[in-house]
Amino acid sequence: MASRYEFDYKSIERFCNNNQITLNLNQEQLNHMTITETTSLLVEQISDIADQLCPDEESQREFLEQQIENFHPLSLSLYVLNDDLWKIMSRKKKYPDRMLPMITIPWFYWQEDEVSKKNPLGFRKQEDPSSSFCMMLDKEILTVSGNGGDFAGFLEGRIVDQRKGIRPLIIPGSFGSKEIVANYESRTIHLTIKTQSLKTKLYPRPLEELDYFHSEHPRVFFEHGIQLTLKGEDVNLKVGARRGTTLRGDVLVFLGKDFREETDSTKILMFHLWLSILNRIIFL
Repeated sequence: MASRYEFDYKSIERFCNNNQITLNLNQEQLNHMTITETTSLLVEQISDIADQLCPDEESQREFLEQQIENFHPLSLSLYVLNDDLWKIMSRKKKYPDRMLPMITIPWFYWQEDEVSKKNPLGFRKQEDPSSSFCMMLDKEILTVSGNGGDFAGFLEGRIVDQRKGIRPLIIPGSFGSKEIVANYESRTIHLTIKTQSLKTKLYPRPLEELDYFHSEHPRVFFEHGIQLTLKGEDVNLKVGARRGTTLRGDVLVFLGKDFREETDSTKILMFHLWLSILNRIIFL
């Protein structure tokens, strides 16, 4: 399998020279570069570069934890699939057969002015590069923390609209949308994941049963991301000041970064190395 993203060849060459990395491209990649001056890289090639950059488990764990500061802001979406949540989803006016994310980093919230043909559900991304995003791996336990959105049920749009600041009282005849929308509250998120039975997938394709309108675009995870699949019993979620809760059902976690405005392929390559190391997390 190859990366969805095509790297600029000069950037690849500069990265390899600066880090004393050896990379052998195949004939198909070389032929493609003569036309576009870019090429995708095989997952095996990216993994080999990661091995050269971080030759042992200790250096790989350090790279995983320390580099994340350079990659922030990152995007995370956590979905939980169980019967109780599917019943809640049946209240959705649009796409009741698609599961909403329970947790997102950063925070996505509904705003009436955002509703348009391009954004029919009216959700807005609140990205704050100054906010923290931490990841640590210790003894088969992965911890992730950051500021994001917590799914808090469905409410009328006039109540959810975050521009009003403090949630207003419902007054008969008051203005605003009465449409029922998903409510996400801004909270500090802390995830604890047991990695023994974790399954990973690089550059995951969008899944039909998931609702992506309320989180990062699936293109981000498809081009620059990874999917973690595990059982709820292996995930503990702590939101804000509430006590941690062990999840029930199947859990899907997506991690990625939006590089639409990035022109330097060396930075993007470094992130794909980070994804490659995260992809082997169960062995670290």
